[in-house]
Amino acid sequence: MSDGTAPRQSWSRADFGHPRRQGKAVNTFYLMLSRMMTVASDQTTPPLQPIDWGAIFSQVNCWRGACMHHFSMVETAVTETLLALSATAQGEIAVRLRHLIGQRFEDLAAAISPGGPFEEVGRHALTELSQYREKHETFRTLLCHGMVKVTVEQNGQWILLIRSLSIRSRQPDRTILALEQSEAEARLATLKRDGQKLTSCLGQLRKVAAAA
Repeated sequence: MSDGTAPRQSWSRADFGHPRRQGKAVNTFYLMLSRMMTVASDQTTPPLQPIDWGAIFSQVNCWRGACMHHFSMVETAVTETLLALSATAQGEIAVRLRHLIGQRFEDLAAAISPGGPFEEVGRHALTELSQYREKHETFRTLLCHGMVKVTVEQNGQWILLIRSLSIRSRQPDRTILALEQSEAEARLATLKRDGQKLTSCLGQLRKVAAAA
């Protein structure tokens, strides 16, 4: 008497020698293998989630804006320091006050470098300024003047590709920087820390120069 379930298929060793049985056995084997692979794939590969590009671009723009904010804080401190040193310069000592921010970094470095009018009070500030420029000046150029392309990994983390084009010695100079989201966040944290350290040092320099 049947219980309503399909009878289990069983095979004997002799069955595999029969052409018809052999073909059915092979088909059954591949069907079972296909099902096993499908189950394994479903268990190991998470389904793709739709990308919220609006949220991604918002995160990237916030990150870029935060970086530019910390650059602006340093640039303001450099300019204020130049003005303070120029105001306290005596006799024929002159501190250059040029327009472009890159020129102002150069002018401050010249004023506090060995042989400059403020080398004694600016020795520590020169070290901090030099280290900051070495670590962040190229990144600033890329961030402010580069073209940004955004892509997203399967885990939802974004990746930035920044390209810039400049001219050096009448030749094109192309620079490319790729940053994963975790690397970009670490770069922002470093930029913030180094910027705060430099602005604090320049603030002390202004106080010392004013009291001299």
